[in-house]
Amino acid sequence: MLQRIFGILLFLGMFLGGLEYFVLKEEYDFSENKIYAKMLFPQLERDFLLFEIPKNSSSFQIKSSQLITLFEKEGMQVGAKSSVVTFKKGIKGDMEGIKNYIAGLFLQEYKKNNIKIEKIELEQITPVSFDSNAIKEIDFHAKLLKRKEGTFDVVVEDKGRNKKVFFKYRLEATLEGIITIVEINGGQTIGYQNARVVEIPFDKIGSELMQSEELGKVAVRSYTPKNVLVTHDRLVAKRVVKRGDRIVVSVQEKGVVLEFVLEALKNGAIGDVIKAKALEGKKTYEVKIVDEGRGVLQ
Repeated sequence: MLQRIFGILLFLGMFLGGLEYFVLKEEYDFSENKIYAKMLFPQLERDFLLFEIPKNSSSFQIKSSQLITLFEKEGMQVGAKSSVVTFKKGIKGDMEGIKNYIAGLFLQEYKKNNIKIEKIELEQITPVSFDSNAIKEIDFHAKLLKRKEGTFDVVVEDKGRNKKVFFKYRLEATLEGIITIVEINGGQTIGYQNARVVEIPFDKIGSELMQSEELGKVAVRSYTPKNVLVTHDRLVAKRVVKRGDRIVVSVQEKGVVLEFVLEALKNGAIGDVIKAKALEGKKTYEVKIVDEGRGVLQ
């Protein structure tokens, strides 16, 4: 607090005294390794060398106090927004084409979850300039589609040779998810009566999210508490036949479809093969469940 008050008083003193006061930014781009005063403050009348960044460096940091001292030696009053000033080498790479490619991958992967991409940020790590025609391959691994941030590489042609250019990415997006609104017992169908559709921030995805179109068609595997984001590992197929139910079973013989009624001996979901018995007698059959109350003789 005292430093802030002192800074304000110093600024007012400079202003009232007629002296020009400059403030260092937190970050600057550079193309040449020799850093001059006018690169930081273009409005200066005279220019002078501040320091030199080591060759082959794409990023360099210097204490603000060191820069302030260099300016004070030239009779200039300078302040700073942070304790460290970062210099990053200016690189001209075709970012938009890469962003569009990555956005397409996420849109395809999470179309079923109604993904909404707000922003994709890219930071080029390897100091190589290139245009879209130089891009040979974008190596964005499938596992990265589970993460909102990470690193990947792009193969570009540089002076007749292929070179890997590394990038960092950060995704800001939302997904559609399903959250339980009450406790649900195992085997119970999950639908609008016990869950709701919500929009959640995209984060690290460990398991596939339940989709809104699945509501009323699946059940929870086991007891699920209230306010749980439902993922596929919690789900099982919805039971459409219960033990003791009468089911219509069809069988095709010589082009003729015959139907008869059996009693289910166990619960079943669509696709399950269960045992069923004749309504009279003890003979049992294997039946594949194809719909609610219907099956096909196996």
